[in-house]
Amino acid sequence: MAAFNYRDLVRLIPPRSWNFYFNARAIPLLEGASWDQAAEELHQPILSALEALTDDRQASTYAELRRVKTLAQLRGVQALRNTVPLGDAMLDDFEHHVSDAERSLWAMTNWPGRFAIAEAFLNADAEVGKRIWRRIHLPPGQVLHCTAADIDPLRQALAEAFTPRKGRPRACEVDVLTRHLDGGVQLDIRVEDNLQRNLEFGADDRTTWRDIRPPLRMTVIIYPDSGVMDLLVFGGEKARKKILAPLGTHVFKHPIEPLAVPQPLFLLNRLRHGANCDEHSGLDLRDHGVGKVRISEFRVRSISAPLCDYSIKSPSERTAPDALECLQAQHLHSLMGGGFNIISAVVSLYFEPEGESRKGRTVHIGLKPTGISNLRDMEEADARLAEALMQALGVMQIPPNSTLPAPATENSGEV
Repeated sequence: MAAFNYRDLVRLIPPRSWNFYFNARAIPLLEGASWDQAAEELHQPILSALEALTDDRQASTYAELRRVKTLAQLRGVQALRNTVPLGDAMLDDFEHHVSDAERSLWAMTNWPGRFAIAEAFLNADAEVGKRIWRRIHLPPGQVLHCTAADIDPLRQALAEAFTPRKGRPRACEVDVLTRHLDGGVQLDIRVEDNLQRNLEFGADDRTTWRDIRPPLRMTVIIYPDSGVMDLLVFGGEKARKKILAPLGTHVFKHPIEPLAVPQPLFLLNRLRHGANCDEHSGLDLRDHGVGKVRISEFRVRSISAPLCDYSIKSPSERTAPDALECLQAQHLHSLMGGGFNIISAVVSLYFEPEGESRKGRTVHIGLKPTGISNLRDMEEADARLAEALMQALGVMQIPPNSTLPAPATENSGEV
């Protein structure tokens, strides 16, 4: 329970859903409490009922609530929506829930299988963009063959590919998961890995060694309509090649020659001149309802020894000055000279109030040398606006579409 606060989860979920969960798990309220009480009066009885469980029941219940808490967010609910097609009864129930936490608990109680699939989706999405991730291009409009007759040979081929030459054949399992919301297919691959020994504590604190084989987990996400495939594979280029050949043979039914997707180049040092677009950029933020733009935070790193980082963060209020103005007022503007590079920044967009609201919303754009760090958490319109702003500022440079040269022939006179 060190890293999990179940009391916050109790507050986020109304008693009606807790009533259903308690009945499904046969958890009674303590004497003197009733579900007929007002919602604000049931908070403490729910906590008391959870804390009164036996140690075994507490362990299993808190383990479930941890899983609920993990998916009690925007990306977690999107993963749940990915498990079912449009018009499913679970999506209709989501419309009547008041929070993402209630949606997560409702899905855990009613559809545990879908909940487990959503956890697999969320884990894969969290790995996209990290070191083990490679996004590659495929010709769009691919036809995928993912029936049992196609996956069984794929499983055997992967087991042989990851088996050492002089080792016994390793076990392999492949789960095919349809991403309904994204229009893609996710293949979760588990291959038996090298034998390891795990130290366990038994009775009277005696230690014993147990031989285990933790699986090697890999994930392939294919978007056939857009021609994009995400590979989440440990082991580098050698391991990815072991997967691509069997995929082409059994899933695509033809050899695949993927092309690496060119990543946009981000030049954060161009923020030294501020975050104001000039009139020739072609982007007018007033058309999008933005009233103010400022750099609220950035971090610089020296390029000469001794290396050090320096963080500048202005107050979070709308009327607070730009971080560059804070530097000038504190006579620290020499930090933005040639001796330091910007390694991260936050550009804040303040929208004008809409309708009867007195305060407009705020969107924070987190920037790193590898891209916009929180792009996946934004709404679609905000994400497109963030990319357009970075291109208008010259920070984000989209590489031109590269065309492969025609292969040379014997009669071409070229080698």
